[in-house]
Amino acid sequence: MTDTIDSTQCAELLRCTPEQVEELARAGEIPGLKLGRSWLFVRLDLLAYLAEKARQEAEQRRAKRQPGITPIAHQVKPRRRVPPRLPV
Repeated sequence: MTDTIDSTQCAELLRCTPEQVEELARAGEIPGLKLGRSWLFVRLDLLAYLAEKARQEAEQRRAKRQPGITPIAHQVKPRRRVPPRLPV
């Protein structure tokens, strides 16, 4: 069975207020279902939404980096030059 939560529980998960959660749901930013006067959310859908949002923001941060500067983990060491031959 899927774990469903209300606006208050969703707000705790997203670390915001229930009013902000309902505004995000009305705008279609987060997946939710309006039943009567209250909103219902599926926890797994919200976690998938958060994961996708985190990936998008990480991609935007990577795109903003200066293209000429490479992080240390991705730097490639230059090849060693072969020393000249010594005369025999």
